[in-house]
Amino acid sequence: MKLLFLSHHWTNNSHHSLHSGFQRLVHFAAVEHEVTVVTWASRELDYSEGPIRVITVRSGRHDFLFKRRIAISRKGAALAPGFDAVHSLYEDCTFALPSNSFTTTFHVLPVVAHYKEPKHRLFLFLKYHLLQRRALRNAASIGCVSTNLLNAIPQQYRAKSRFIPHGVDTDFWDPALASVTANNYILCVGAHGLDRKLLTDFIRANPKRQFIIVSLKPELEPFPNTRYLYDISDEDLRDLYAGAVLLIRPLEFATANNSVLEAMSMGKTVLASRIPGITDYLNEETGIFIDTLPDRSLDNIQPVDPCRIRQSTIDSFSWQKVLSEYLKLYHA
Repeated sequence: MKLLFLSHHWTNNSHHSLHSGFQRLVHFAAVEHEVTVVTWASRELDYSEGPIRVITVRSGRHDFLFKRRIAISRKGAALAPGFDAVHSLYEDCTFALPSNSFTTTFHVLPVVAHYKEPKHRLFLFLKYHLLQRRALRNAASIGCVSTNLLNAIPQQYRAKSRFIPHGVDTDFWDPALASVTANNYILCVGAHGLDRKLLTDFIRANPKRQFIIVSLKPELEPFPNTRYLYDISDEDLRDLYAGAVLLIRPLEFATANNSVLEAMSMGKTVLASRIPGITDYLNEETGIFIDTLPDRSLDNIQPVDPCRIRQSTIDSFSWQKVLSEYLKLYHA
């Protein structure tokens, strides 16, 4: 098939790492299909990135009223007649696409994500009213990366919506490729949706445990058993997963969570909140839920079998598996 993907995240412009984020779907699609992606850069370009053709629209750093995303959608609309299927990887880039002509994926909705910062709440409000409502109305098919997102889709659009999980690059996030031996620290990666108070409670309740926290700003109150890391490479992050006793993810809300999937692909036990968006990916056989530890103590915690965790992740959440579900939508 000839597939056209639209995304404001790509290797040249995304806060996601090279081996993380939903745009990884494009690389796996390119193994057996002719693939083009439209994204943005500081100037208009048309170039090859391995087997992937990349076309950029010109954009500066700021995306006032989503002008960048709308420009991507307009370029996509102009190119669409030459392709068998169009997939806007994020619902943000669908504004100018013709009705009933594309697939899109929803990653967040206002009733699911609960931001505290006024600027973040305003961003989500504007995105819903300017972009997401239009995407819901015009999409031919909608993928949701969690069942709580699916349940938040307005009823009139539910028939064309389905839960398709986020994927993970199980080839890269492989413990066999790590270059460290096991250590005794607890790892926390990422800030999105994080329950900072609950994480603080765990750090306070386990003073003899070392906690390594990646990409969290602002930092928590000072503790002698915490260490913060920023701007680390994918390879270094892979080593951190490999050396950890477990990944801890106390969360206030979730849809899909890259660090949870990466840790599971590495065969690591995940200790997480039992909330919608996590329970789509984690269960009693592959992880541990925080509500089973009322005293917050990690002294007697028993990690889950790493081989079971990794194989379950490969079977359910590898990009090859996720792509096969989207191909059904493209063919339809």
